[in-house]
Amino acid sequence: MRFEDIDAGTAARRLVVEDSDWAQLTPAEAERLVTLFLAARRFEEKILQLDKLNLVHGPAHSSIGQEGAAAGCVAALPVDTLMNGTHRAHHQCVAKAVNAIYEAPRDGVLSARIRAELQGLMQEILGLSGGWTGGRGGSMHLRRADLGIMGTNAIVAGGIPIACGHAFAEKQRGSDKLMVTFFGDGAVHQGATHEAMNLAALYGLPMIFFLENNKYAVSMSVEQSTYQTELLTRPQGHGIASVKVDGMNPFAVWLAGRWAQNAIRQEGRPVLILAEVYRYYHQSSSIPGSAFGYRTREEEAEWKARDPWLFLQRELPARGILDEGRLAAIDQAVCEAIEAAAASCVEGSGSATRIRAELWPDASTVDAHLNSDMREFDDARFAEPEDFDAAEMEPMSYIEAIARTMGARMAEDERIYVFGEDVANMGGGTVGATRGLTDRFAGRLINTPITENGFCGLATGAALSGLKPVVELMYSDFFLVAGDQLLNQAGKIRHLFNGTASVPLVLRTRIPGLEGYGSQHSMDPAGVFALFPGWRIVAPSNAFDYVGLMNSALRCEDPVLVLEPQELHKRKTLVPKDLDYCIPLGRARRVREGRQITLLATLSMVELCVQVAEEMGVDAEVIDLRTLSQRDIDYDTISRSVRKTGRVAIVEQTTRGASLGALIADEIQRRDFDYLDQPVQRATGRWAPPVVSQALERAALAGADDVRQLIARMLAESGLPQQGEADAVRA
Repeated sequence: MRFEDIDAGTAARRLVVEDSDWAQLTPAEAERLVTLFLAARRFEEKILQLDKLNLVHGPAHSSIGQEGAAAGCVAALPVDTLMNGTHRAHHQCVAKAVNAIYEAPRDGVLSARIRAELQGLMQEILGLSGGWTGGRGGSMHLRRADLGIMGTNAIVAGGIPIACGHAFAEKQRGSDKLMVTFFGDGAVHQGATHEAMNLAALYGLPMIFFLENNKYAVSMSVEQSTYQTELLTRPQGHGIASVKVDGMNPFAVWLAGRWAQNAIRQEGRPVLILAEVYRYYHQSSSIPGSAFGYRTREEEAEWKARDPWLFLQRELPARGILDEGRLAAIDQAVCEAIEAAAASCVEGSGSATRIRAELWPDASTVDAHLNSDMREFDDARFAEPEDFDAAEMEPMSYIEAIARTMGARMAEDERIYVFGEDVANMGGGTVGATRGLTDRFAGRLINTPITENGFCGLATGAALSGLKPVVELMYSDFFLVAGDQLLNQAGKIRHLFNGTASVPLVLRTRIPGLEGYGSQHSMDPAGVFALFPGWRIVAPSNAFDYVGLMNSALRCEDPVLVLEPQELHKRKTLVPKDLDYCIPLGRARRVREGRQITLLATLSMVELCVQVAEEMGVDAEVIDLRTLSQRDIDYDTISRSVRKTGRVAIVEQTTRGASLGALIADEIQRRDFDYLDQPVQRATGRWAPPVVSQALERAALAGADDVRQLIARMLAESGLPQQGEADAVRA
């Protein structure tokens, strides 16, 4: 027996600076690099001063010691490069903002535009209304899209899949823009990082993964975090070429940035730069890490001796690129601008320094920008079945409506892309939801690997960059794998960034129902998504509603969850042939009129409620809720019905714990308590999730017997006529 080495064919190298390389750095480029570095350094120093005065609410993750890497990378790239980062991103954002509008300091002063952006960033970190996003983002969530700063992220590695989406959108548009995503050594161990690297390599995305290895994730060293401490093995495993560079040498990182740009242009593939850096202080304070015992004073002193500012002050004059006087003048201009930015935020001095009261955001705006203002629907054609003549309609199954609606809208809007596992295979995906689309829209149906967190994050970034992604989750429960990207990212971004960003993402989820897929493939996710007010939720119960609600979802500028019960797939409904109409988000529909009881139903339970009411001869009013996001539920229609019948029940097929009904019941009792003749009732499945056994599955989910028992109980408790007696009541 013998073994042969396998060459993966992906380069992982260390960048070594040679004396001849310095010829590439002109005085003008050196001034830019120094300005970016000093702006980041002095900005961070001022933030720490304000933090000591208890003026920074929340964490302020200092990057002092690491600025040379960010400044070197950003200075080497085109000014229109896009970026995002993680929670420790002040230095990256300062460098990117200054680079995007760079002008060399003149007469000891930075330009008015640069000064204004530094002021806006400082006000943002302090939570003030004049900040980049009105103070909502604070230190960890920074966005200034006009300058290419697409949003930093408090979740370690949370922004990396989103960066893939930005790069994907730029590639599809034929843009030359690059995307750089900054992250630390702690993020290397997150699954999101590997999913993003795999997607970037698979799709050939124009992006730079920039890894700042500062040796510690809070207090845990790299050696405590992983057996394989050579972090370049990670991109190598995904087929991404990488270089390691001394991040305390800004010029070396500048060279790495130039290499990365050229490599992407020539190879059409992503790259990774690993910069070895050091943060001088603890996680979020001005106290050194040695005070907490996880590193030594000697180690800190060794790294501080390699400070990037000391390096620039030594090397640039020695090589005749910039003299000491010019370096001092740049520093003076930067310091003046930083002091002015701080002065715009505070008043008083010393321990009496305080935030200017007039700069706090108006508390009444707390709920502003949770969702779109819906102006995108100003020219929409809204319609219901009765608005069409019989000649305009044709029978169509639910599954046909899915594919045909998507095809109609993709033909009109080239921004629509469909992502999901197998969506471009098997002639229409796993259930036929994309039938006929693959050939018509080549390149816009994107097969994804089994990486829900990764491709949902990619879709989020693509939506932020102006595409209209439609994500198909093969089964609804899989949203849990992508929970961070869907709920913590896509659902919060508009509000977090104060309406400066929108995520027009459509998420299609299949609910198997009584199909024997077991408890890990059968969840109705509406109750979970309803907890996040950034999401819209639509629940089409037939093909006509599917077309109208999907058209609205594709028009909406918010993320929209579309629920697709598998047991409805083959049911046919009359649908307009042109498929060109919308159903308003937030409008329920009365599908059966009655005066005894109001039944609020969703999805497959709508038709079931109608059938049971007919069978029992009960004068029940059945309302199809259609929209399930909490702020969109049509309580006007519900109230009109409840005030007529005096009795209401919410009917859902899903299990008790996953039910949305408790929230609806609470709201009805708040609005219509005086009109209720008995408490709001609910019909749901049991507490247990459905398992594969057919008998137990049917017991777990609500069915016709549950609806019959509910109606009979309500009638008995109220003394109303029961089965067979309702006709006499009507007469």
